[in-house]
Formats: sequence, C-alpha cells, structure tokens
Amino acid sequence: MEVPGTAPVAAKEVVASPAGYAPPSMAQTYMRGPLTVSGSGKPLSAEELAACKEELEAIKKEFGLHEPDRAHMNEEGTKWRFGGVPDYSLVNLKYLQGRTKNHAAGSLELIVENLVKTWEMERSHKVDPNQHRSVDPEKFQIGANGWTKYGNEEANTVGNYNVLLSGCPAKLYDSSQTTWEESHAKFHNAFAAFPWELLEVFSGPPKVAFTWRHWGEFTGTYEDNKGKGELVEVFGFGVAIVDDQLRLVDVEIFYKAEAFLEVLRGERPAEELSRGRDLLGVAAASGCPHLKTQVPS
Repeated sequence: MEVPGTAPVAAKEVVASPAGYAPPSMAQTYMRGPLTVSGSGKPLSAEELAACKEELEAIKKEFGLHEPDRAHMNEEGTKWRFGGVPDYSLVNLKYLQGRTKNHAAGSLELIVENLVKTWEMERSHKVDPNQHRSVDPEKFQIGANGWTKYGNEEANTVGNYNVLLSGCPAKLYDSSQTTWEESHAKFHNAFAAFPWELLEVFSGPPKVAFTWRHWGEFTGTYEDNKGKGELVEVFGFGVAIVDDQLRLVDVEIFYKAEAFLEVLRGERPAEELSRGRDLLGVAAASGCPHLKTQVPS
C-alpha cells in the first residue's frame, strides 16, 4: 500500500504475515496503536496521517527543525519487507514534539543518533541483511543486558524485539517461542509511534558509549491491558563499536526490559519509568537526598 509522498520502488518483496495480522500502511508498519486513546481505536487513517504530515511541516517551518536522516532508503533493488519505502512522518512528528535533546548539526551525538535510526529502519524494513548498509554484514553482532549475542543474519531473522528481550522471564516474554512477525504483532497495537532519541555520547569512535530514551503514549492495548494515554518512557545506555566507515560492528544495549513489559501489562504504573526512575531510583531521578526518602524506624 502506498501513501502520499511514498515513491514507487523498483524491486519489492512482501513477506507473508501470520493470520490476523493485517497489512499496515507504510506509516505504521509495526506501530499501529490509535493516535489518541479516545480516538477511533484503529490504526492511523489517511485523514489523520495527512493532518500529521501537515503539522510536521508546520513545526519544521516555524522552529527551523529537521527530520532525522535515515540513510540508504532510496537504493535501487532494495527488498522491502512491507512492499515499499517506509513512511516515517508520524514517528518524526512525535520525535520532534517529544524529544528532550536538540543536537547540533554535524555533532557526534547527531551522527550516532542518525546511525541508530538508520539501523532500526533497515532491520525493521529491509528483508535481506546483506542490504543493511549501517552494519558490517560479516562481523555485526548485537545483544542486550549480557544475554544472547546474535550475529547479523540471525538477528535479522528473529527481529529486534526478540534480540532485545531475549533474556526476559518466559512468563513476561518468551523470545524462543516468538517469531519475527509474532513479536511485532505483540507490540503493534500499543503505540501509534515509539520514537527514540540519543541523550549523551561519552566516548567517540571506534567505541561509542551513549545513553538513550524511548517513549510513546500508551493509547492502544498490549495483551489484555488497555492503555489510558499515559506516557511510557524507557531509558538505557549502549556501547557500540564502529568501523572506519561508521558501520556498526558490535552493539550491547542495557536497560530494564522487565519493568517496561510490566508497565505494558498493567502490573506497575508508567510513572515508575518516568525520567529514568527504574534505572536511577526515585531519589536520584527527583534530585531528593536519599535520607529524605527514608521512613524513621
């Protein structure tokens, strides 16, 4: 399915989807929650997408903002998972509206942020891992929290969710029994968009250490839990080794995966993740001295 502004692609390959997984629009290929909690309850309509595009252009013009630069989206012969070039208008709008950092043009922070966004785009939308230009296809490996480390082809086969949730307790998420398509279907109703930003870079190439933030409004549903529009934030840090072409060679991500899942399941409030509280603790996140949080004995 094409949307306004999406150019035809010379070579297309559509991957079969499991039963009940309706083909999404190019603007919501794996995040398909409603735009607002009180809205239609369905993925973005053509009218809603048109309004988002108009709003995106308006804030870019008013504030002099720029959309993220996801490279390698227009190469001839690309095998696209959903049949065409993805449309990032919605997530770019939510990114510009909700980010906490505005990195300078040409800065290492912006270069690394765009590299990660390019990697996410390729891993989510390009079928053939040998067409992923953001990584060294022979050496690339990725893991989270010291769990299983996946090579390039295996990571592409199982999908980002399974890689980054591989060590979670099976009662929360069983990556060994979940396919690429099933993993995305599991999350695709929770958010309309789930932007990512780089916060700080602590060391430059070839070993890049950085902190990051994911966020989204929980307007949809996850499993049997219906969101109320609350802001869900996930904070973490990562270490990435890059080569002399600034391609990813080795990536390790660290974050509180279980806490994120528990919020989506309704087992803890989203506020417990706000401002990195799950990583830093309530006192550190609020700036309150530890002693003042204690109850006298």
